[in-house]
Amino acid sequence: MENIKKLLFVLLLLSGACKKPTEDLKIVVDTNVIKYTALIHVTDASNPEAVLKSGTLSVSGDNADDIYEISGNKQFNINNGVITIGPGPAAVPLAGKPETYSVQVKVPGYNTVSKSISFAADQKQQVVDVSLSKAGTVNSAPVIQKPLPVYDPVSLNFTGTCSSSPDLVIRPSMYVFFRETGSGTVYQYLGYMESGNMTATALKKGETYDFQVTYDGQNYGTTQQINNESESLTINMGSAICNNF
Repeated sequence: MENIKKLLFVLLLLSGACKKPTEDLKIVVDTNVIKYTALIHVTDASNPEAVLKSGTLSVSGDNADDIYEISGNKQFNINNGVITIGPGPAAVPLAGKPETYSVQVKVPGYNTVSKSISFAADQKQQVVDVSLSKAGTVNSAPVIQKPLPVYDPVSLNFTGTCSSSPDLVIRPSMYVFFRETGSGTVYQYLGYMESGNMTATALKKGETYDFQVTYDGQNYGTTQQINNESESLTINMGSAICNNF
């Protein structure tokens, strides 16, 4: 785990050659270390609006020890129905040789489900939907969610911050969920941001949205009104990354 975390790319930015070396010093951390990831999205098979607040995941297979949570941890905790996993940098899939693993999803009050997940060299990101039936019931066909609306593309530029470390700037590579602010609905999958950048077509200009990412078993979010073709957003990442530097 420590080896994974040490691979986080750190860039030192000095704002002026004539200033003191420590003045206006910023440490930029890029979390794009685990290149091949799978977002596992766990829902209630009969009620997708139900929020599955907690659960656990286990991984089995010939090379199961190569799989990490996106933060580099080996603790696979599902939070609000979401967890992201992938092989470490030393175990990336080779061309024509996908690596397949079996994951077991456990959520209190629901039947346990096993799912096969493959990581291939030509697919860096994937979303795996897992529908759980309540304990004591048989598996039912999952409720199909309505497709997202399509609007003009909006470029989103995310920056992560740490309240305990104001000199630390994070460029997150994570899956993003969203919902209209005040709607009270569950978060829906929006897309994947790489090094803090992504483009979305499900956001309507003039509307305000809540955005959420999950890292190291914790959710982090921010709220932003969409008014322009490009928007900059800031997320307070708590201590998930800050304490490692």
